[in-house]
Amino acid sequence: MKHNKIYTTLVASMIMICSCLVATAQNTSGTILYTEKVNIHMNLPIEMEGMKDRIPEFRESNHKLTFAGTKVLYEGVKNENAQINRAKLGGKGGRRRGPRGNRNSGKRFVDLSTNSVIATRDLMGKKFLVTGEPENYKWKMTGKSKQVGSYLCQEATWQDSTTQIIAWFTPMIPVQAGPGDYTGLPGVILHMNINEGEREITATEVQLGEVDESALTAPSEGEKVSQEEWTKLREEKMKEMEKEYGGKGGRGFFQRRGE
Repeated sequence: MKHNKIYTTLVASMIMICSCLVATAQNTSGTILYTEKVNIHMNLPIEMEGMKDRIPEFRESNHKLTFAGTKVLYEGVKNENAQINRAKLGGKGGRRRGPRGNRNSGKRFVDLSTNSVIATRDLMGKKFLVTGEPENYKWKMTGKSKQVGSYLCQEATWQDSTTQIIAWFTPMIPVQAGPGDYTGLPGVILHMNINEGEREITATEVQLGEVDESALTAPSEGEKVSQEEWTKLREEKMKEMEKEYGGKGGRGFFQRRGE
């Protein structure tokens, strides 16, 4: 009798484990909504320190990640609060010097089967179509875990001379995807902290299930350039703006990575 109980318990445990594995294996398509917060005050030039009371501390934007199989699309979605903040930054007329265009209108399409990326970029009102490969981050696993929404996540870190990233990803959604170009982990990234709060990206809604794969198409508008050509164009423009505004003032209009 005792052996029968042990056998029954083992079978029940195996069924539970297999059920969890099957459920996880099915979590390979769906949509995730993210909110991104950029701390504007942290990067204000010294000469603008006195303007903090007139400049919102954070700029917020919303994004959507759609994935199915080996195809992933990350794109901006409308954010009324971000539009209000931009108007405040520009004064009464809502106008502001710097690169024009909606920062939230970009798209980034990844085909994991071919390790290729096609992304739209806007530089001074001109659209570009940037092609290349996903950024190769050398993530380090810390062994730490925490709950993000309904999902148990694990911590991974990466850093270079200017950027420190803490990413929380969940193996419960086994897709190598995340906000912007932050990928390469064995699960979707649900939360990120960049440079100790300079930029934070958090998943606010996760919907798993079948998606309309016709929506998972690569963008096609813009002048086609390689990643190397885009980087050169952007650096040249930043240097022009630094010369015009002095110091690092021009760099505030560009994000280091993920854009």
